[in-house]
This record gives sequence, C-alpha cells and structure tokens, in this order.
Amino acid sequence: MFPLMLDVTALAVVVVGGPGIAGRVAALADHGCTDLHVFCPAPADGWRGKITARWPDQSDFDAIRPKLVFVSDVDDEHAMMLHSQARISGALVHVQDRIPLCDFHLPAIVRRGHLQVTVSTDGTAAGLSRHIREYLENAVFGPEWAARVDEVALARKRWKQEGLSMTALAQAIADLIKTRGWLKKP
Repeated sequence: MFPLMLDVTALAVVVVGGPGIAGRVAALADHGCTDLHVFCPAPADGWRGKITARWPDQSDFDAIRPKLVFVSDVDDEHAMMLHSQARISGALVHVQDRIPLCDFHLPAIVRRGHLQVTVSTDGTAAGLSRHIREYLENAVFGPEWAARVDEVALARKRWKQEGLSMTALAQAIADLIKTRGWLKKP
C-alpha cells in the first residue's frame, strides 16, 4: 500500500451502507468533504451530506461520478455489486472488512489540529492499528500538539520569508523542537 493524504474538500464521495456508516459520514464531513452523497435505507438524524434513503444503483454512480466510494454494513453479495457499480463509474472503492474489494485501506488516525499521525497494517490487523492509535493519543500526542503544529507553521512561514534555504529551514525546525523539548528520546 502506498500511503497518501487526500484532500476531499472538492471530491465527489459516496458512502453506502447501514447505520454503521455514521462514523465515516462524520469523519468525511469533519475533513471538509462538501460533495458527500450518502445512501442508506434508514439514515439517522443529524448526518451531513446529500442523504438518500435507499440503496444506490448504477445510474446514481453514473450521475455523481464519485472519486471515492465507502461501503459498509452490507452483505457479501450486495458489497460485490456496489463495488462493481462504483468501479464502472471510475471510483476508488473501500468495502469495510473485505480486503479483496478494497482499492485502498484506511489508517487509524490521531488528529490534533493540523497534525495527523496515522497507523496502518495494510488492512490486515485493523484492531492492532486501533490499539496503537489509542496509545499514541494517550501517551505521545496529547491535545497540546495542535498548538505546537501552529507554532512551527508560523515560525516556518517567517523563516521562509527571511529566505532560509530548505536545508536551513529543516535545521531551524529541528532546533525549535529540541529547544522546546517536544520529542525527547527515552
């Protein structure tokens, strides 16, 4: 698997499934997805996106032309059909817990402001990823990291305006981290 951070703010994204898709819908909306299409026969109140209370068909995928499709909480036969329909429309597809039907896998994420630390087992041990993520959230990257990222971003912007080379910029960031004692070695 090739790791990649993807800007979903301008992508058409489809989420399909049962009530268990609520977390995926919320995460995509929280990451700024504005062209979010949700298909669920029994959607919950408060979901964001364009909600359709039924399963999608090929005409929906053809009309929306999604770049990403997430499928969960469906049986194997339905999952294979949805995967096929989405791929015909040109989308990359993730079908939860069905590795052969996934074009990509989703890492466990620690998010602190603009800092995102991800953990992945290439979809083979999702439970392990979750436990590592929880450890990182609790023991390594606490809430204070959001402000630290903002501090480095402002300093980096100032240093770039001062004309620092990429090498000097990297050293200035390393020096700031060391001075603040943020990444102490055990």
